[in-house]
Amino acid sequence: MAVLAMMAGCDTEVENIVIQKPNEYSEQYFADLRAWKQTEHEVTYAYFASYTNAKTPTSWGERLRGLPDSLDIVNLWSDIPTPEDWPLAYGDMVYCQQTLGTRFVMHADAAHYNHECWDREWDAATGSFSIRRDASGNPVVVKTVSGNEASIRAYARWAVDTLVRCGLDGVDFDYEGWRAQDITWLADECDKYLGVGGRWPEKLLIIDWFNAAPPAETEPYVDYYVRQAYTWQIGFQTGSGGRPIEKTILCESMGAEAADGGINGARIRDYAAWEPDEGHKAGCGAFYLDYNYKSQSGIPYKEFREAIQIMNPARHP
Repeated sequence: MAVLAMMAGCDTEVENIVIQKPNEYSEQYFADLRAWKQTEHEVTYAYFASYTNAKTPTSWGERLRGLPDSLDIVNLWSDIPTPEDWPLAYGDMVYCQQTLGTRFVMHADAAHYNHECWDREWDAATGSFSIRRDASGNPVVVKTVSGNEASIRAYARWAVDTLVRCGLDGVDFDYEGWRAQDITWLADECDKYLGVGGRWPEKLLIIDWFNAAPPAETEPYVDYYVRQAYTWQIGFQTGSGGRPIEKTILCESMGAEAADGGINGARIRDYAAWEPDEGHKAGCGAFYLDYNYKSQSGIPYKEFREAIQIMNPARHP
C-alpha cells in the first residue's frame, strides 16, 4: 500500500522545469555593443533562414532577435523581411539593426544568368532610382546575359535599389558560375552607389565564393569576400584565393549536410582561432547557423558564441 501511495503522489506532483529566458540588458550595454561593432575587429557572419519558417514562430531559433547579440552581419538566406510579408521578422530585423547594431544583407545570385528585373535610372537630383519606361509607359525589363555589360549593370542597379528600399545594410553576391568580367562590371556598378563617393557608402558590397575566387579587379569595390569552406566537402580550408586575407571571412558549414557536426558547430571555433602568418583575417562565419541553435550542449548557438569570444574576448572591468 505504501508503494501505491508513493506512485499516486508522483503522478500528481508538478514537475520543476527550468526554462531558458532571454537575458535582459541595460541601455548602456546596448550602446556599448553598437559602439564596439563600429570598431576595427574580426567580424562574425551568418547565413540564416529559419525566420521564414512561419509567420508567427514559437521558437527563438526561428527569430532574428534570437541570434547572438554580438553577431556582426546576417545574410538573409531565405527572403527579405518586409512589413507586408514577414511582419514579425521585419520587426526583429529593425530591432537588431537599431538596438544591437547588427547588419543585414540580401543574398543575390551570381551563379546563373537570365535574371529579369526592371531597369533603373539614377536621378542625381533626388539621390534615388526611378524605373525606366518605354514609349508606352511600361517598365523596361532587362534580362542578364553573360558578356552583355548593360544587362549586368542593370542587375547591379536592381540590387542596390532593392536593398535600399527594403532598409537593408548591403548585398552579398553568390559568385559560383559567372564570368570574371561580369562580376567585375557588377561590382563597379554597385560601387557607384555603395562606394566611398556613392549615395550609401555605409552599405556593404560582399562577394562569396566556393570554387573559383572572384577576380582581383573586384578588390577596390568589395568590403568583404566570404570564402565558403565546407569542412564536410574539402576539409579545413583557410585559403583566400589570392584575395586580401584582411577582407576574407572564412565560412564553415553548419547545415544538414554536416549532420551532428553542424548542430554542434563543426569547426567554427577552429576558423575563429586561425590567423595567417602575416596580418589577420576579416573574420569567420557560418553557413546555415540555424542548426547550431540546437547545439547538443543545451545552450543555443553555444559553439558560434564561443567563436565570437575566441576572436573578440569579452572585456571585464
